[in-house]
Amino acid sequence: MQVKVVIGTIAFMLTMIILGFAALREPARLEEFTLAYEGRSIENGARLFQNNCATCHGVNGKAEECYDSAGNVVGCKGLPLNTASLLCGDKPSRMVTLGWEGTKGNFVQNTIAAGRVGTVMPTWSAQFGGPMRDDQVGDVAAFVLNWESDAMCGVEAVVFEWPDSVDDFLADYAGDAANGEGLFLTYACSGCHGDLGTAGSNAVGPWLGEIAVIGGDRIAGTSAAQYVYESILHPNDFIAPDCPNGPCLSPSAMPPNFAERMSANPQDLADILSLLLGE
Repeated sequence: MQVKVVIGTIAFMLTMIILGFAALREPARLEEFTLAYEGRSIENGARLFQNNCATCHGVNGKAEECYDSAGNVVGCKGLPLNTASLLCGDKPSRMVTLGWEGTKGNFVQNTIAAGRVGTVMPTWSAQFGGPMRDDQVGDVAAFVLNWESDAMCGVEAVVFEWPDSVDDFLADYAGDAANGEGLFLTYACSGCHGDLGTAGSNAVGPWLGEIAVIGGDRIAGTSAAQYVYESILHPNDFIAPDCPNGPCLSPSAMPPNFAERMSANPQDLADILSLLLGE
């Protein structure tokens, strides 16, 4: 009997030691499991993004390099996603513009799931009639959010001090319409505003083929050149009246970060202005 008691005591102690070790190891195990799950989610999101989203938002999410199903270069119709205005801080500027009160993660996931009315952004979640399961929507959101980095968010962006007047700007930067034609594609302007030579080719925003003529009528006392200049740099200050699917919506579907993106080379804006205004 005494031997059985000793054996039982030893077995109990060994069991407790094993359980104690397992308990100590559990947080690390759960962290490893979580990281592995998140890694698989991001990898799957990357595949889904390239197959479904890159045509509009670009292969790197910056809305700079888009291809159609045949591999031809096309204008990017979607907003840039790999950008500080969407990813940096608890409440990035794009959330502020849209008046979103929830978390950044929910903002990205809900936009993917439900799309955005008045733009070419469709609904992707099956619960709204789209082709993706909720877990797939979550994977795409995880992939997009994974673009956030210290390099992107750690340093405040240096923005060129754009003059208030387009005349003052063009006094220092003479435009080149021929170069502006290529930039109109590079900056994905054609993806939303269409071919300048073909009325009705615009998919999201107003057609700009006659903006040099009608632009001066948009805001009283504002020239066409000033109107286009301000519309590119501050797209939400004035919402154009007519878009392909009805009245243009507020906030604008126009990317809000052209002032930042063109800061490295303000000449790009001068060239695009020259193209649009025929100067």
